[in-house]
Amino acid sequence: MRLRRWTGIRFISRAPNRGGGWVPLRVATLTPEHVLWWQAEIQPVIDRDPTRADAGWNWLLYAPFTFLAGTAITHAPAGYTVGIADGDDFVPCALLTLVGRMRALSDKRKRSAFVWFLTTAPEAALRRLERPALGRDDVPKRLGSIALDTAVTHSFNTGRRGLVALHADPAGGEGLLDWYQRQGMAVLSEGKRLPRGFRRLIAPNDGRYCYYTKRAAEKASRRLDDLRKEA
Repeated sequence: MRLRRWTGIRFISRAPNRGGGWVPLRVATLTPEHVLWWQAEIQPVIDRDPTRADAGWNWLLYAPFTFLAGTAITHAPAGYTVGIADGDDFVPCALLTLVGRMRALSDKRKRSAFVWFLTTAPEAALRRLERPALGRDDVPKRLGSIALDTAVTHSFNTGRRGLVALHADPAGGEGLLDWYQRQGMAVLSEGKRLPRGFRRLIAPNDGRYCYYTKRAAEKASRRLDDLRKEA
């Protein structure tokens, strides 16, 4: 496992489905076309569920904001789309944007990736698509874990040793915070001050900052290695 710290690892290339099979996936660089498609086809379904933390999100603003702000503060912004690879078609199932050079919450001397926005498509949104036509048993599972792993993989592949942090949106309540902890992330105690920088200015520590240590990132990454094989 130490090898992945130095050589990098593959992004996930498949997801399980309810039918007991596999759905081929591809992780691609986020493009304006992905954002436009998502905002038109997926976000309206998300917006109908007020219990989701990403209800009301506007990716037409969020994606450019990450890149403009991340570039301005020299924090190496990046964006990814996780999508179903269906022949020549590519259907986004998850989006995330991040910056790659924030001070690590686990060790202020290190640099970490920081996820600014992460979303996954609801099953209902994917099943209403005409191409590919997905039945109930065909929809990919574990999209949240796969999207989070994309950030961890980015961290490994850019020399950050898997270090990743994020802020669990308060709109997600305790359920979202618990989910990140189940993925192996630690929570920065509310009384602890954030490292000096942009995040401390715009969003002080409210007890919802989550992070991977190097060891926890390796463990979380290893758990999904079976999904890095070809479907």
